Amino acid sequence: MIPTLIASVLVACLAPVVRGRAWGVPFGLLSIATVLRSFVGSFLTVLVLGSVALVVLRTTPMAASTAEQTAGLLGATLGLALLMSSVRRMRDVRGLTVLCQRIREDDAKHAALAALSRLFERVRKRNPQRYVALVLMATGPLTQSQEWTVARARLRSLDEVTLTEAQSVLRNQALATCELQFDELDAAGLAIDAIPRPTEPSIEVWLVAMEGLLMAVRGESERALAHIGGQDTSDNPSLRASHRLVHAHIYAARGDEAAAVEELERLREEAGRVGLARVVRPRGPATDLAQRLLADESADQSG
Repeated sequence: MIPTLIASVLVACLAPVVRGRAWGVPFGLLSIATVLRSFVGSFLTVLVLGSVALVVLRTTPMAASTAEQTAGLLGATLGLALLMSSVRRMRDVRGLTVLCQRIREDDAKHAALAALSRLFERVRKRNPQRYVALVLMATGPLTQSQEWTVARARLRSLDEVTLTEAQSVLRNQALATCELQFDELDAAGLAIDAIPRPTEPSIEVWLVAMEGLLMAVRGESERALAHIGGQDTSDNPSLRASHRLVHAHIYAARGDEAAAVEELERLREEAGRVGLARVVRPRGPATDLAQRLLADESADQSG
């Protein structure tokens, strides 16, 4: 039984490293829970396989010591085979999931972004369509982590890949959102214009809201108000926050600072500081007011 135990420990120690390499995730970025699950799972798998093999081998004329060694070897071989089979299933998605979680952590962000870049490039060369899927999956986590530059660069890189109609819609919607963060209003407009309209209702409402924002930051108040006026936001808090953002710019452009500040205050109540920060980019009539509120909030917190 000793050879089987030794084989179980060896394979179990290898398991987290093998998973990390297959997923494109450095060992240091794997969570303790992932490492423990991988260790325990492989340990028990090899132990069971080796034990079963030992029981079978003891029914043969084979010497006891030879049977134990053979059982340990069989357990390790089969355990490794199962491990390799397991880690290859959806390995790119699993790696992406782990890395997208770690980029939200300040102490791991730099290493996670570097590993994510390597993962993207590896998949891009091997399977362009899978690369498209991974980029679209990663866009949300990247933008939530304020990694707008990385997200925009990856979305722009999809110009080199043939996209399905659904992928094209998602890509251009996300790209328009990224372009707005860099005050690239024309580029955002081009991305929206590339989407066949009307599109899926759940996406269409956001395109209309983005178009209204583009009009509002350019000072086209009446046009922006008319454009979003037909949307019902009663059951969609996120869309309602986007409308408040547009209205804040509209009021500020009209010189009604009190009404603009009221919209910004409500936006902060409903969407928090992150919602208020959305008024800063793209830059528009209400941006200075939003920056003042953010500065006052920071001063109150530090005081």
